[in-house]
Amino acid sequence: MSERGKLSAVVTRRRLVQIAGATGIASLLLAACSQSASSPPTPAPQLTSASAPTSQPTSAAQPAAMAASTPQTASTAQPVATTAPAAVAAGATVSGTPKRGGTLNVVVQNDFVTMWPVVTTGPTAMPCYDWLVGWRRGSNGQFGPEPELAESWELSGNSATFKLRQGVTFHDGSPLNADVVKWNIEQMVNYPKSIAKVALEAIDPSKPADVIDDYTVRVNLKYPDGGLLAALSDAEATTGIVSKAAFDKLGADGLSRQAVGTGPFSFVSWQPGNQLVVKRWDKYWKKGVDGQPLPYLDQIIYKFIPDDSVRSLQMLSGTSDFTELIRATDIPKVKSTSSLVYDQVSWMGNRYRFVFNALKPPFGNNLKLRQAVQYAINRDAIAQALGQGIGVPLKYDLNPGQLGYSDSVPYYNYDPAKAKQLVKDAGYPNGLSIRLTVISRQLDVQQAQMLQQMLGDVGIKTNVESLERTAWVQKVREQNDFEMATQRTGTTYDPDPLFTLAWAASGPAAYSRASVPEVESCLTTARSSYDAAFRQKQYETCQTDMYNTAWWGYIWMQPWNYVYNKRVNNVPALWGEEWQEEQLWKS
Repeated sequence: MSERGKLSAVVTRRRLVQIAGATGIASLLLAACSQSASSPPTPAPQLTSASAPTSQPTSAAQPAAMAASTPQTASTAQPVATTAPAAVAAGATVSGTPKRGGTLNVVVQNDFVTMWPVVTTGPTAMPCYDWLVGWRRGSNGQFGPEPELAESWELSGNSATFKLRQGVTFHDGSPLNADVVKWNIEQMVNYPKSIAKVALEAIDPSKPADVIDDYTVRVNLKYPDGGLLAALSDAEATTGIVSKAAFDKLGADGLSRQAVGTGPFSFVSWQPGNQLVVKRWDKYWKKGVDGQPLPYLDQIIYKFIPDDSVRSLQMLSGTSDFTELIRATDIPKVKSTSSLVYDQVSWMGNRYRFVFNALKPPFGNNLKLRQAVQYAINRDAIAQALGQGIGVPLKYDLNPGQLGYSDSVPYYNYDPAKAKQLVKDAGYPNGLSIRLTVISRQLDVQQAQMLQQMLGDVGIKTNVESLERTAWVQKVREQNDFEMATQRTGTTYDPDPLFTLAWAASGPAAYSRASVPEVESCLTTARSSYDAAFRQKQYETCQTDMYNTAWWGYIWMQPWNYVYNKRVNNVPALWGEEWQEEQLWKS
């Protein structure tokens, strides 16, 4: 989980891959450190799905490509943009004509937390809900917005106006309208136990929303927020739209135990620690390629099985149809099973980073020393050793598919000879000793051991300080008592939460305490625009400025993975726990 523990913008379901013992790691470490300094660095690979499925539309009303208005200039504080939807998601596996009926058996790693999205800190009943906006992968490979409950929207300055879809009803029979959406926005921002408010900090809490007419609602902002659509999309689990009538009848406690939304499936039962059951909602507003209301399936059973090996066995035996996050050790067997599809995505995963203390020596006033560390790290070797064949070396803080990602941004490669020279140029001809503070998780500690040897090879003796996570937070975040530290974070749907956390002066994850006016100004400009093309270019500039300061470094990523039986068809490009189950059918 992100070090900002409450940040719901970060993908919520995550795990550590179990890896080989210390002996195996040590042998890989020795191999990595014996590589020739002249060997060219291996670029971070672009991960693709194990299969090459065919893209096919799944809805009668397919969205057009997202319109990109003329990029705004950096001086434009409040650009105006009327948005259109992103291209339809590519990557579905299709087998013949859609077949209706049947039960999808899903095994999940984490138990469901609550049925009310606004207060969830983990998995919730997402197939029972719709969001104002969908978050889909377009033909350009980048995720972006498309209409869901909101048919269209206009973003301008300090407000966002949404035109709602008419004729949509909740599972309790109550209608969707602007009054209900206004109430939902108010709960997201002001309900005392809301987790959604973290992702919606730009919304004015004194007056979150206004009703313009029966099907038009305006969201009021404290400042322009380029990430608002992503935060109100199904990439953000906490912002699903719920029935106000159900809340009035059941109260907060009742709604936490019973999902009442407008989604493709309606709630049947939930047994915490065991399973969630949902069934087809016959009055769903979306239609399939056969012209009939979605979903295709009759029922879904989500079975909670925390043991990774048991879930893999369920998939291998054909007992279950779908799961996520299997162990690296089980991947070869899954890939060799003809009835299964292994899908590993490049746009999401657990990402390992490091940071330097800007307020204390030896790194605080020494750019060359920070750069020496950057060049001393063999990211490919670490990713291979700790990721057991699926780890990916990281060049950047963003992943392919995210707004702002670009291979044109400069990055630090593995160059130990250059690192040795930089240590001398930094004022340490005889080397130096540093303290590396890490969280006492298995992968973090083994990563620290590899860093210790790599840095030692260029003249930087590294003393590893391993702390329990709470103690790490106190020492690094609260007390500023560290020199260099490592951390793990997730993948955000928009670059602003990620960068603001780490680079804003008061950001919760601004561990370096560095004051970098050019970066902060660049990020402010990027978040204040609603134009995706402009924001893309601006974030490329911001990342170049970040590279030049070398306060943060990126090591490797443990990618997200999914496994499903080939009898499951029409699987879209997946993001986190939003699987678009209404699109799936079983052959």
